[in-house]
Amino acid sequence: MHEYIDELKSHLTELTAEEQLDVINFYTEYLADAGIETYAAAVDKLGTPVQLARKVLADYSIKASQTMDDTGAQTQSKQPQRDVRTIWLIILAILSFATPVGLIIPAILITICVVPFSIIFSIVVTIAAFFLGLLLMGVILIGAGGYIIFTSFWAGVLVLGIGFTALGLFLLLLPIFHWLTVNGIHLVSQLFQKLYNFLNEKNHFGKRV
Repeated sequence: MHEYIDELKSHLTELTAEEQLDVINFYTEYLADAGIETYAAAVDKLGTPVQLARKVLADYSIKASQTMDDTGAQTQSKQPQRDVRTIWLIILAILSFATPVGLIIPAILITICVVPFSIIFSIVVTIAAFFLGLLLMGVILIGAGGYIIFTSFWAGVLVLGIGFTALGLFLLLLPIFHWLTVNGIHLVSQLFQKLYNFLNEKNHFGKRV
């Protein structure tokens, strides 16, 4: 049993020291109460240490995300990173417990959740390319206008005006682009969380505590 717990702990480094202690104490007590003393018996009951660790990490990530949503503590700068991490941990947890046959339904559901992510990603890339083009056009035209104005004043003013307009549009629309990106990723994260909870209810992860 101690070998199982030690291996489990080695896969929980992403959690804080306090969270790791809570998890280790819980499963140590659980295995002791269940009379499980061997590594094989622990695996039969809880899955391998890697499988259990992935599920624990997904649980903690989802819990943290939901707490931040409820309290409004989620910061815009770190939210996309946390959402992407949550999505990744959920996928790892689902796949780690899936048998070849049992993988079919989770794979279909994951694909369904990935579709909106792919759409959002495509939109983000397209808009990002537009914004980059707008920024480059503004910078190039401002530089060109600054040069032309010394040879042809009004032509230079016109080019400068177009350049500053492009740069102004970039700065004006940038917050909207950021908002769409952050909330789009968050929406996909919520879809994956619902998928995880659904599979949990359907006993995808086996007979767990």
